[in-house]
Amino acid sequence: MSVPQPPTAPAGVYRYPVRVTWGDCDPAGIVYFPRFFEKFHEAMERWFGDALGQPYEVLIGGRKLGLPSVHTEADFAAPCRFGDALVVELRVPRLGGSSITLDYRVVAEDPQDEVRLRGRTVCALMDLDPERPTFRRAVPWPDDLRARIETFGVGQAQPEDAA
Repeated sequence: MSVPQPPTAPAGVYRYPVRVTWGDCDPAGIVYFPRFFEKFHEAMERWFGDALGQPYEVLIGGRKLGLPSVHTEADFAAPCRFGDALVVELRVPRLGGSSITLDYRVVAEDPQDEVRLRGRTVCALMDLDPERPTFRRAVPWPDDLRARIETFGVGQAQPEDAA
């Protein structure tokens, strides 16, 4: 079974398609809101491999670097229901010394791209190697990852309907 490819996006935007499953929904058939935080994280993991050429599993397992969320939020504009085809758009408005801010916009996968919700997550880059003196502390971005993120586009491609 092939994985659907993200739709073409402008520079500075990563698009991650998702389909709402029954397991995403509450008894009313509407997506249970915490599931969107999972979708945000899934989009970030895929972005690392697809757009930055650094598979997330290599970042965690090989380089022993993690990205725990230190802040997350979401504003919901319209409900999402079982069977909806959605696209999670990821943008990077800010790249700090050891942090990254990721903005998300979830749209319906249709010609109008109806905005369903917006979110933001701030992550800290953390050392996961118990052999290093910086274990479980925030560390600076390695030069190669910083360069890849900057090439992707920091602070670009803001949606026209951003609040």
